Amino acid sequence: MNKQKNWKNLIMDNYNFQQLLKETYDGLSARGFETSRADWLLEDITGMSRTEIALNFRENVPEHILNQYLSYRERMYKGEPVQYIAGFAEFYGRKFKVNRDVLIPRPETEELVYQTLEMLNSKNKILCDIGTGSGAIAISLKKERPDLSVFATDISACAISIAKENAEMLDAQVEFLLGETLKPLIDKKIKVDVLVSNPPYISYEEQKEMSGTVLDYEPHLALFAPDDGLAIYKDILSNLDKVITKGGLVIFEIGHLQGDILKAYILEHYNVENLKIIKDINQNNRMIQFNWMNQ
Repeated sequence: MNKQKNWKNLIMDNYNFQQLLKETYDGLSARGFETSRADWLLEDITGMSRTEIALNFRENVPEHILNQYLSYRERMYKGEPVQYIAGFAEFYGRKFKVNRDVLIPRPETEELVYQTLEMLNSKNKILCDIGTGSGAIAISLKKERPDLSVFATDISACAISIAKENAEMLDAQVEFLLGETLKPLIDKKIKVDVLVSNPPYISYEEQKEMSGTVLDYEPHLALFAPDDGLAIYKDILSNLDKVITKGGLVIFEIGHLQGDILKAYILEHYNVENLKIIKDINQNNRMIQFNWMNQ
């Protein structure tokens, strides 16, 4: 009841954009959150760029925008990610619908898309994204390379539903398959030339080092894996012969401490070529890439 009275008083006071953001910065700082969340939320609600908002700093915030912002701000103050509040996330220049059934696409994963596009050649016709979540990787690759036949799998029916919505919204022809890792491809006898994946790779022991914003809101199914975070990679590798053509390209996103361990495991158990670890823009190990020759 008190919150409603406060909101009404704020609306009557005719807050301008500068006052609203300053108050929200203070509220976020007091709770230990980065103040940039205030700007993201206002941009999402208004559809204005940060520059446009700055140019209108002294203008009164329209009542319907203020009302919505204050309502959403309460959720943000509790730690809910802005992307879930707004209902979408930016990825590779496009907007993707997200909710708590799917992981929020990270900027680092855009580098996985970029690296895959750099490595594709004219012989690569069929690609699959394993553990697609919101569909961001598969859809982005299809939009950038419309000639590809793109499949995507996920163990979560809710995630597949969101991914299908995104594909329809972005007019991308991607076939989504429900099931664990490679099983949907095996069941349908689908062979691919390229396999990409950003699987769950965080070990359960790392939970204590993670922020509540991630732990309390994002799906643990998409974050954590047994065997120090390596279980999904090993599961995929054990069945690759059944789904990938000889010489096929494989690119995994990895945790920054997993590169050498996973590289050694692959070299010990499988026949691959051109195996290398790729660093991201921050010079952290981010991807492992190879051509599959085990057949």
